Amino acid sequence: MVGVCVVQPLRAGVYELMSIAVPPSHQKFGYGTALLRWIIDFFRKSGARQIEVGTGTFGYQLAFYQRHGFRVTGIDRDFFIRNYPEPIFEDGIQLFDMLRLTLRYPGSGT
Repeated sequence: MVGVCVVQPLRAGVYELMSIAVPPSHQKFGYGTALLRWIIDFFRKSGARQIEVGTGTFGYQLAFYQRHGFRVTGIDRDFFIRNYPEPIFEDGIQLFDMLRLTLRYPGSGT
């Protein structure tokens, strides 16, 4: 196994990608991209209207989701301060806010 994901329903036709992970030894080989494409396709075929995801306000994760059609739809201010006991840093910068991104399927009416 080289990748895992967790997706949960939020409400009718709307799902949240809670986690997608590939171990560092298998990153940069396209496994994460293949898994995200599978998730997007699976839920589109299942009749979903949209998929949502939360990520930090900068870094490769944000670009990863944007490359696949996710767009910023909200900001959860101080999310990483409120929900984690220790500060989280990426590239030497502390994460404070979470960006909420949404991928809406064409013709879904939303």
